[in-house]
Amino acid sequence: MQNTITYQNIKINNQTSEDIKHYLAQCDQPELSMDLSGLNIFDAMKILVVSSAYHLGKHPDGKIRCHCGSNIIKELMEDISVTNLELV
Repeated sequence: MQNTITYQNIKINNQTSEDIKHYLAQCDQPELSMDLSGLNIFDAMKILVVSSAYHLGKHPDGKIRCHCGSNIIKELMEDISVTNLELV
């Protein structure tokens, strides 16, 4: 079973990053789905990088499938080595 995390219209700050880390630490599923289409480019990128790093540490063979609201995010993420993200 795959969990879906949806973020919309939130301001990303240090507490949000800690919340993401805490959720991923408790999540036992290697396959996750995230919907970041409601966020601006910068906040979506922050969540992608933090989520990827923490999920990879716990599930090296896992995958996070992310729905992004912009092709710009996909283009920017191509320059960052994140093997466990699939941007759709």
